[in-house]
Amino acid sequence: MSDLALFADTPTAPAAEPPLSPTASVVHGAVIISAIETAWREIRRRFDGVPDVSVTTPPTADAQDPTKCTALRTGRRFVRDGHLTMELQVPAGTLGLGGRPMMEGLLHHAAHGLALTRGIVDVSGGDRRWHNKKYGSLAREVGLTPPARAARAIGTGHCPLSDTEARKWAEVIAALDGAAAVQLQATVQAVAPPRGKRSGSRFAIVCACTPLPRRQQVTPHFYEQGPLLCGLCLAKFRPADSVVLPAQATREDA
Repeated sequence: MSDLALFADTPTAPAAEPPLSPTASVVHGAVIISAIETAWREIRRRFDGVPDVSVTTPPTADAQDPTKCTALRTGRRFVRDGHLTMELQVPAGTLGLGGRPMMEGLLHHAAHGLALTRGIVDVSGGDRRWHNKKYGSLAREVGLTPPARAARAIGTGHCPLSDTEARKWAEVIAALDGAAAVQLQATVQAVAPPRGKRSGSRFAIVCACTPLPRRQQVTPHFYEQGPLLCGLCLAKFRPADSVVLPAQATREDA
């Protein structure tokens, strides 16, 4: 797939307004959108009937586990260039949580897309979180594994991507990871040196622990050596200024 090589020279879309932080243009930039749109094109090539998407990045949303339906939200649905299109909202930083989780999340919403084009009611409830058996069948159709029994609150909503199926998407997953690396490199370069008399250019990084993330100071050179994983939540540490921290965490760090 030649499309998967596009991330090397991805242009950054001009911002309509001045960015809120040094990393805003990266976190909400063209790298994320290009990566998701490219992966989605491959999904549509393999599964007939999956609608097109318009990818957006909510400016205030923190990174979320893309394997959960509530992370990658399916928003507006409209016709673009004669084709049914649904909006897919990807929270900032979510791509950096890994290509495979992102691929699982995209396939999850591809199954929702099949339901949309076929006129199938696949979710219900006041918050539309309950995924019924019809959704489970659609998820299986795109290569996910629906649960043997419906789970509380979400029904058949959690449908993992097996190792066997993941290997079929190895090239796409590698491209998503590559796009995340481009985004990460640009984010590190955009981090401003901390104020004060301390030597070096250390900056704060945080994990995804809840309710309060763990926090530490590192240099850009140390951060660029490779992913830093939290031993508790198993998520990658990310620059703190690209994350919306709980108010309590902000007070304790002050």
